[in-house]
Amino acid sequence: MPNDRTIIFVRANSPGSDETEWNDWYEKQHIAVRLEIPGFLCIRRFRLSDGQTSNSASLVAPTYLALYEVDHPDVLSSAPYMKVVKHEASLGSGSFEARTRAQPHISRGIFRQIFPPSDAYTVPDEAEWLVAVGHGDLPDSLHREYHAWYNTEHMPACLRMPGVVTARRFEIQATASGASSKVGSNVPDYVALYDVTHDSLLSGELFEQSDSAPWRAVEYCKMNHAYQCIYRGER
Repeated sequence: MPNDRTIIFVRANSPGSDETEWNDWYEKQHIAVRLEIPGFLCIRRFRLSDGQTSNSASLVAPTYLALYEVDHPDVLSSAPYMKVVKHEASLGSGSFEARTRAQPHISRGIFRQIFPPSDAYTVPDEAEWLVAVGHGDLPDSLHREYHAWYNTEHMPACLRMPGVVTARRFEIQATASGASSKVGSNVPDYVALYDVTHDSLLSGELFEQSDSAPWRAVEYCKMNHAYQCIYRGER
């Protein structure tokens, strides 16, 4: 059974030429107000690595990734969070908030941790990089094999590799109203996140074991990228 740990996974580009100002707003305003909300544990921002595009499964991706971690999915329907969401929805079209949400390449989803079963996770100080792999649209006939391979073979093997500090898996969730939480294109149904010490692991041994797996097909692989951490905020 999945535990209560939940993430909001957002990939986006800067909405204009004022990228420095946008990054400053994102970290000092957009993130800061969320870290005041009970239940928000940590928010990290990442920039896409330049050195991972040679991987055969790599897909075009927005430059920035924001990873919001909360201790329970109910946080995202709580009064403090909804107050922030309502206020941001009222801002004008010229605000960074509105411009970020309106950009054509934004990709967003709410995911709940399904592996490991324990939600005892702290961000490792030594892991500057994050590898994110996502799959979706898998046929029902593949689900059992897919989860068994990930949980009993692939992730244990990855965690034995030098440089891989943590490995977690998440499944897409609906919003509190029951609607899909997917926004944008190439939002996967399942996300695997690896905290690693260097981005070269993306094109190395980390994914060699999965080359012959049926879910490696291009129609199922929605994401396979490495990101460098550029910001970390915690309560």
